Amino acid sequence: MKVYISCDMEGISGIVSSEQTHRGNKEYERARKLMTKEANAAIEGALVGGATEIVVNDAHGEGRSILIEGLNPQAQLISGWPRPWGMM
Repeated sequence: MKVYISCDMEGISGIVSSEQTHRGNKEYERARKLMTKEANAAIEGALVGGATEIVVNDAHGEGRSILIEGLNPQAQLISGWPRPWGMM
């Protein structure tokens, strides 16, 4: 089973202010860690559910928010900008 996960920072647990979602603000690095952890939770759930291929799309801002070194290595990461169908 193939699973596609599109991650945006808004809506992630612990993100309560727009200040957290903008590069350069003091809470942004913490928000990146939260986003990476939440992506990993979704990846782990997909693996338990039988996923054989997982692709994660960093759909926040310029697509450089997920910490690749912290992402579960069983998933592929789409990052960077610009790209067609940014959220998809």
